[in-house]
Amino acid sequence: MNIRNMLIIKNSWSQVIAQPDNPGVLFYQKLFEAAPCLIPMFKSDIEGQQSKFTDMITYMVTNLQNMEQVQHEIELLGQRHMHYGVSPEHYQLVGSILIGTLKSILDDLWNPETEEAWTSLYDYWAQAMLRAGNEMSGAQSPK
Repeated sequence: MNIRNMLIIKNSWSQVIAQPDNPGVLFYQKLFEAAPCLIPMFKSDIEGQQSKFTDMITYMVTNLQNMEQVQHEIELLGQRHMHYGVSPEHYQLVGSILIGTLKSILDDLWNPETEEAWTSLYDYWAQAMLRAGNEMSGAQSPK
């Protein structure tokens, strides 16, 4: 990831978390509207999950310049998701919902360059999580 994309992501995320509402709330609303079949995967406190979602993205964005530092966390996240029954198709849906959520929160601050930066970052995260989940299960890693 280049420096410009890191700055775009860090700046846009700082705008997102400066909003009065937790972005995790809007994300999960959109996710469950798009795929109500996923609701049963969230057996615990959804408010806690919304906060965890926001906190994890904040952590990963804060450490973009040190991806190696968060690589282990991304891998653990992928392993947990595999345990919960998350499939590769879910990652595609979540990526789409994440980008849509960011776009709706940022509104006029959203542009094609911001979308490209976030899409690239999410794709990196998703591939790393899928690899870790597949390695845990002994399956072939996606390319």
